[in-house]
This record gives sequence, C-alpha cells and structure tokens, in this order.
Amino acid sequence: MRSDVVIIGGGLAGLSTGALLAKQGKRVAVIERGNQPGGRAYAYEEKGFTFNYGPHAMYIPESGILADVMARLGRPVPACGYVDNNYAYWADGDRLAILGPKPHQVLTTKLFSIGERLQLVKLMLALKSAKPETVAPGTTWREWVEDHTGAAAVRRFAMALGTINTYTRPSGDLDAAWLLAHFQRVLFAKDYVGYMSGGWRSMYDVFIDELESNGGALITGTRIDRLEVDGSRVVAAVTADARYEADAFVCTLPPHDAPALAPDGSPLRTEMQQWEDLVDARALCMDLGLSRKVRDNLALVFDIERDLYYSIHSFTTPDLAPAAGQLLHAMAYLSPEEAADEKLLARRKEELVTGLDLHFPGWRDAIAVERTMPAARVVAARQTPANRKNMVPLRAASVANLYFAGDARDIPNDLSLIVLAAAMEVADAIVSASMAALAPTAVAAM
Repeated sequence: MRSDVVIIGGGLAGLSTGALLAKQGKRVAVIERGNQPGGRAYAYEEKGFTFNYGPHAMYIPESGILADVMARLGRPVPACGYVDNNYAYWADGDRLAILGPKPHQVLTTKLFSIGERLQLVKLMLALKSAKPETVAPGTTWREWVEDHTGAAAVRRFAMALGTINTYTRPSGDLDAAWLLAHFQRVLFAKDYVGYMSGGWRSMYDVFIDELESNGGALITGTRIDRLEVDGSRVVAAVTADARYEADAFVCTLPPHDAPALAPDGSPLRTEMQQWEDLVDARALCMDLGLSRKVRDNLALVFDIERDLYYSIHSFTTPDLAPAAGQLLHAMAYLSPEEAADEKLLARRKEELVTGLDLHFPGWRDAIAVERTMPAARVVAARQTPANRKNMVPLRAASVANLYFAGDARDIPNDLSLIVLAAAMEVADAIVSASMAALAPTAVAAM
C-alpha cells in the first residue's frame, strides 16, 4: 500500500494528525494495532453509561488548542460541561469545603484558617504574576512553593493543585517554570476544565470523519512490527504480511515502545532508546455506573492529604449516564513507586474505596457497571526537570522523514494539549517539507 503519510497509532495523536493532514490533501493511512481506534481516548457505552479510559478532562476546550485544531478542520468544538465551583469540594483531614477561584470564595472558605486564607491569596497572586522564564532551571514546584509561603496547609493545597492539574504524584517534583506557565494558561480561564458530552468519542469521531472523508484510511487490528530504513529515510512500515510505503511517517507510540520499531543496531534504534527512561504518570481508576443517584449536592471531591479524586461526571455532563443514574469516577494518583508495586497499589485502592464510603454512602448497592484499571498510563512523560531535558523531538535526527507526535513531545503544554499541539506541528512540518521538495520541480517547469 502506498500513501503520502503513514501514521503508526490510532489514538488521539494519530487520529488528529491524520485528520489535519488529510484536510490539507495528503493521502494518509492511520494504522492502529487495536481493534478499535481511540487509544487512551477510547470511549464506549454500556447499560446507558458512557465510559472514557478513566476520568478525562479537556483544558480550555473553547479557547485553547482543541479550538485551534477544530478551526483548522472547519468543525465546532464538541460540547462540554463545566464544573460549578459551588459544588466542587476539597478535603484536608477532617475539613471539607468548597474553594472557588473568586477572591471572596478564597477568603471565606472553611478549608483554611483566616491566616492561611491570606497566605493562599498571596500565593495565588504570586502564581498569576510570576515570570516562568526567570525561574532558575531545575527548580521544582515544591521549591517554588516553599519560597513563597510558610503555611503548611497552603503548601499542601499547592501540591494538590499541581497533582489535580497534571495527574502527577508527587507534584512537588514537577518543573516549576513549566507548571507556572501551564497554570497561567488554564487556571484563570472561563473554560478551565470541560467534560465532553458523549465522551471523548465526540472529539475523535470528528477526526476519523475528516480523515476518511478526505480520502484517508483508518486500518485497525494491524500491528506495525518494524520500520524499513534505506539510507537516511524510512521507506516502509512493515507488518507480518504487508508493507506500507510513504513519503513521510509519524510515530505516535509511547517512547518506551517506539524503539522496537527501528532496525537492530541502527542509528535510529540508538536515537530512540534514549527516551526509554522517561518516567510516565499513572493512576488507579475506578469507573462506576450507578443505577441511582447517591449524591446530588456535589460535583467532585479532591482529598488533599491522600491525592484522591472523585468526580460525578454526570453531574457536570448529564448525558454520560441514564436519567435515573450517575457516572462516578474515582482515582488515586500514583507515584512511580506505587505504580510498580502490587502491595502499594493495593493500599492505594483501599484508600480510594475508603473515600468512596465516606463521600458516597450507598455506592456499593447502586453499582450497575464497574471497571477498575489498577495502573493506567495517563501521560508518557512526567514534566520533571530531568524528563524535560530529554523529551521526544518533532522529528528523528538519523532519518529525514520520521516525525513524532504524542504526549512525550518537547512541547510546553500538558496532557492532551501536548498531543493536539504536536499534531498541528507535525502536520505543518510534513506539508512544508513536501512543498519544499516540489519547489525545484515547479521552478524547472517554468
């Protein structure tokens, strides 16, 4: 099979990149090893509930990168529900209270003492006015917070704010300059966090439709075993029984899996192996479809002390559950050590279930559908100072026509925003490269 572009992986990165390229007239083949497209964005229905791969949130969907991608495709942004801060609770020890972004909400919350509230206001003002480019390289979020407040409760809250925004535990290890820039982009936006109506399928179905309606192909149930390299170019992506040839190739696999595609002993294999040590972020997720409403007076709870997250997604986006039921996501953020140790994982699940019992009494008797993912990969590379020195680049150095998209890219965004930004960058680079290659031919024909 011959295409202009072959994309390896039919998750969010592969589908968005494919849609953008197909829209610009490229013949694209997206090859997905699973039987269904979507990857970690995969969404499905069961007993009237719409499940994502764990709790999914899209930052600034109407004013950010998703809106940019949809504008390029000539499509509207999928409808999203937004959490009402009057129903969003934070728990710290025996204290449970709402904490909205407005000054009067910060100054009246019962989560902190009066003195701590003033310290929190000072910290948030420092965050909003900070100049990330002036932060010393290698400074962690923990170090930056400790330099800006001595209040222990406010420091705990700052760490929790980092975790809930990045899925990283402990968030204190994150690169401070990167996290400050992320907060400044999203934290004060009106469309801060949206839960997508119909699940993330509403988004990637648009990408599939654009891909296929513009002549592209989505091939599922097909695993690329290796890349065939000739000199300084990739010439084919090879399966057990087929070769997919193209002018350009895009790898969207996690950096831990991608090196296996390169020929043994090749410069490309050596180049890609440098990313195998990137540390990912994982979470223990419980997705619960409940046959009845167990709480109708809150949207979410975040446990600051234990890094536990509970969200009734259907409170915010009602179409995710039947009218009489609720869709509840519970999540324990995991440190690298917890993700790798079965005993620590079991302990984290006990903590998560204890929180369910505390905040959602009666949930056990209301279960209609239950799914647990003990250590789901959320993002392929934590945004720590060490990882950020070694993120995956736009294109390979050892071959001229291999590009990379995905959430381990060297782009200053977070989570799915990295993926969408990478898709636009890769699509632009491939189109520019093809136009440059045609330029001499066009001049000669004049």
